[in-house]
Amino acid sequence: MNKLQFKISAALKNIIGRDLITDDFIAVFELVKNSYDAYASEVKIIFEDDRIIISDNGKGMSFQDLQDKWLFLAYSAKKEEKEDNSIKDDADYRDKIQAKRYFAGAKGIGRFSCDRLGNELILTTRKDKTDKVEQLHVKWDDFNNSEDEFINISVSHETLPVSNFPNLQKGTVLEISHLNSEWSRKKLLGLKHSLEKLINPFESNAQFEIKISCETELYEDNNGVYKSGATERKGKKYSERDKVNGSVNNFIFEKLEVKTTQIITHIGKDGIITELIDRGELIYKIKEPNTKYNYLENVNFNIFYLTIVR
Repeated sequence: MNKLQFKISAALKNIIGRDLITDDFIAVFELVKNSYDAYASEVKIIFEDDRIIISDNGKGMSFQDLQDKWLFLAYSAKKEEKEDNSIKDDADYRDKIQAKRYFAGAKGIGRFSCDRLGNELILTTRKDKTDKVEQLHVKWDDFNNSEDEFINISVSHETLPVSNFPNLQKGTVLEISHLNSEWSRKKLLGLKHSLEKLINPFESNAQFEIKISCETELYEDNNGVYKSGATERKGKKYSERDKVNGSVNNFIFEKLEVKTTQIITHIGKDGIITELIDRGELIYKIKEPNTKYNYLENVNFNIFYLTIVR
């Protein structure tokens, strides 16, 4: 009996890229999740003319990682439970004492979000405490001919000295160019609001920060007006949430505070403080001695009650 193997068309790139990831927000979302899974504490998303740059300070990748993971279609070290092991090997004591992260994605196809956003990709990456920077150049249009086999199409690779990238101590930078769609102010704000889901509203000291930068939107952000040449349209002053530039924050509790009745209890060594607040107005507050819960310190409870009027 003869044994045969599947042949894989280069057009598979479209099926798991542009055809599967049908929304630009989802594409950026997937790439930011990859940064989170790489134990990054900060991700920067920069919008320029016909280019998007997504950079993080995660663990980065070696040449072996690029070959065995990034270029290995549908392979996921997270799904195979090997990602944490590599983190432990590379981390210093500050990383090791952080709480374990639960991976946001494990399908091994998030990298094809780059194809959804633009036709060309330059991936630059460096692992911590190494003296090499690895760089891939991918032209997604090279994969469009369905008669070509996926495995026979090459991507360009270079190993470069760290002196060429003085600001890259560790992490990965994605430069996506020849964009497939335009990014208006409305679309940029939609992306910012979508990314709020990745920010934990319970963390007072954020362990994961997302920053968006778009120079062309700075004037309107700061002045509340639109300006194009000599034309200026007056508007209102924007809240931080409605500015394109800046950190992505989860404002869910701020919304709840003005729309709900809530009970807030704080337990500490100095006592138990309970507050009753209705739609932002303090109704009642009491402080009691902590005689029963000596082992609890700096514990907070929030109970929100929302009345729906029909």
